Amino acid sequence: MNKLLLSLSLFLPFTAFAQDDLDPFDKYGPPGAMVYTNIKDALKESKIAYKLKINNQPIEPKLFPKIGKLEQLQVLQLNGNGFTQLPVEFKDLTNLIYFACFENPITSLPKDFGNLSMLNELHLHSTNLDSLPFEIAFLGKLKVLEIQNNKADTFYFPNSIGYLSNLNDLLLYNTKLDTLPSSFSEFKKLKSITMTRCGLKDVPKPIAKISSLEMLILDDNKLIELNKRIFKLKNLKYLSLRNNQLTSISENISVMQNLEVLDLRGNVFKEFDLAVLKALLPKCRVLN
Repeated sequence: MNKLLLSLSLFLPFTAFAQDDLDPFDKYGPPGAMVYTNIKDALKESKIAYKLKINNQPIEPKLFPKIGKLEQLQVLQLNGNGFTQLPVEFKDLTNLIYFACFENPITSLPKDFGNLSMLNELHLHSTNLDSLPFEIAFLGKLKVLEIQNNKADTFYFPNSIGYLSNLNDLLLYNTKLDTLPSSFSEFKKLKSITMTRCGLKDVPKPIAKISSLEMLILDDNKLIELNKRIFKLKNLKYLSLRNNQLTSISENISVMQNLEVLDLRGNVFKEFDLAVLKALLPKCRVLN
């Protein structure tokens, strides 16, 4: 578990952030490689264009067919470019490791997005997605999936999501969730789930079957009680339930002996009930 993330989360109000805060343009691609800031310059030097960041500028439609020529591209960030759909030519960026799309109201990802088989990280902010395509399953190397401030009425995952066998971190923030598919329980390497401001009224059933899970953040939802199914997460170390509507937690939580932090701030617990929790979890720091 990221020690810095854990220590910060104990004292600061929740802010959605990637769990690895290293700049992706430093993290990925050849060290020292130039970061291009417009597509025309990148196309002129397509053989050495590994990193591209296009902020607050539209991309001319006539350039879409040429995007596939950026065959060496490994890091791509699009921010405020006016996209409602990603160009189909994105399927040709087969060396892409990191892709972020910010402040573009896209309504879907193209089915051929699954061609990006080298992708490690996918970050989607301020989109208008109601789902991900079934073909997301072909992103076999994906480790980080982050969706923030999605503006659709509801968002759901396809059942194929469970095939992302290398997924390590899942972060959803201000994204109203539909029910989770049963395949969620098939994740084998998923260590961290954040579902904050997602309109949850209960802990989704499939989450309780992810035995690899070490961190679970369900802040700012509508939880009235903590379903006992969550106590099956025996490897969980960090559980944050801030700003829900909880008033008690079953004594069965005592089976979670690996729990190091239980954050209950923003709920309404009686002092006696908190004292009981602390007695049941003597090795756990209970925040209230």
